[in-house]
Amino acid sequence: MAKMGRPKAENPADKRITIRLNGEEHELLLEYTKNHNMTMTQVVKMAVLEKLMADQK
Repeated sequence: MAKMGRPKAENPADKRITIRLNGEEHELLLEYTKNHNMTMTQVVKMAVLEKLMADQK
């Protein structure tokens, strides 16, 4: 019998981090997500990658 379900991803996102935000930071993040139709995860990943790329220059 063949396996069923979703196929395995080539590069799974299996690492997790947790951050704490104060109220003002959280509100800024929420506002950005709503204005740009993005999730919090997408915004945080984008910001981290932009910072890492900028520091490599």
